[in-house]
Amino acid sequence: MTEPNERFLALFLRAQDDLRAFLGSVVRDRAAAEDLFQETALVLWQKFAEYDPARPFGAWARGIALRKVLQERARRVPLAFSPAAVRAVAKAFDRAPEEPDLAPLRDCVARLPEKTRRLLALRYGEALSLADIARRAGGTLDAVHKALSRARDAVERCLRGKAAAEGSP
Repeated sequence: MTEPNERFLALFLRAQDDLRAFLGSVVRDRAAAEDLFQETALVLWQKFAEYDPARPFGAWARGIALRKVLQERARRVPLAFSPAAVRAVAKAFDRAPEEPDLAPLRDCVARLPEKTRRLLALRYGEALSLADIARRAGGTLDAVHKALSRARDAVERCLRGKAAAEGSP
């Protein structure tokens, strides 16, 4: 393997978990998030000669992933948040330390009703499909979809409120 290839591989392997986490946090569908991860990896490989080593590789990779997400959202990618919130998540990833402070997220989720927290745990903790959640919860697919959408909106509002209180953009 040549030097640029080795450098790319080393940087990419270190950044891939964070890149997957970013995509998983802004794209509702796991398969779509994984597709975007693969597409982003290809673009990173193709554009590696343009990478500025003075910048963190992870931030550069997330910037490319963000552009892919926003390009694809109208066609096939169900975003968990509005495009503006997706950009805010990308900025938060760039500012985040290696170990992010999950306390604000945990606090916002803890404020939700128990039934809503169970739905979130089934969807994101156990990665169940909406249909599986509806069967397990004894509800309709539409009801589960609406409940999860309301839960994500509530968490987003809570996190924005916390960020505003701290003076974050």
